Amino acid sequence: MHAKLSGLGTFVHRVDPVLIGRVCDETIDASGPRRCVFGSNFPIEKLWTGYAALVDAYRDAVAGHDLSAQRAIFHDNAVRLYRLCKR
Repeated sequence: MHAKLSGLGTFVHRVDPVLIGRVCDETIDASGPRRCVFGSNFPIEKLWTGYAALVDAYRDAVAGHDLSAQRAIFHDNAVRLYRLCKR
């Protein structure tokens, strides 16, 4: 089982750092950082925010976790789950 951290503004139609932080922390605590992967949910969230603001909110949300957890969530897990080539 893996959890994709995305779409958290879909029902509130905004980037809500408190909501994103709470959901990310609870999900990472429950599943572990190796089972969580960031996803933007674009272009849907483009209706209320820009991509940079969205990514910044998720980066801030996981900033309390160690660097290896952050790298797993934003890179390593996607490479593994989606079988992306490393070049």
